[in-house]
Amino acid sequence: MDDVVIRASRPEDMAAVADLRWRWSVDEDGRVPTVTPEAYRDATAAFGREHADSHRCVVAERGGVVLGMAWLALNPRPPVPHRPHGRVAAELQSVYVHPDLRGGGVAGALVAALVDLADEAGAERVVVHSSVVGERLYRRLGFGDARLLLQRPPED
Repeated sequence: MDDVVIRASRPEDMAAVADLRWRWSVDEDGRVPTVTPEAYRDATAAFGREHADSHRCVVAERGGVVLGMAWLALNPRPPVPHRPHGRVAAELQSVYVHPDLRGGGVAGALVAALVDLADEAGAERVVVHSSVVGERLYRRLGFGDARLLLQRPPED
């Protein structure tokens, strides 16, 4: 981990971020893409530009190569009488580390960077929809079960 830098992404990182997500979804999870890798890179770059106010991306870089990524979505919530200027909820999204860096604390460092960003934004809560593999990491970092957090899965 000594040679890995965790930092805010830059626009020029979006192709590498897209390639990591492609690797995760297509190469590792076996999902069938509906676009070319180039079109997906373009879509990821557009998403980053169009959602700069609501989404933050951090990357893990080693030797100038982006090998990890994580996104934070900031969701404004309506004001309440005791917070008339509004509130924010935050969600961790798409935390991924290239297999070459796994097991060395990089995912934890990415998540910690996002939690810091959420705290800076005044988020009243930070949530994550974890995979089975990631659950241990999130619990180790202080995430726990929320009894009243309900979800409706999408209809297939």
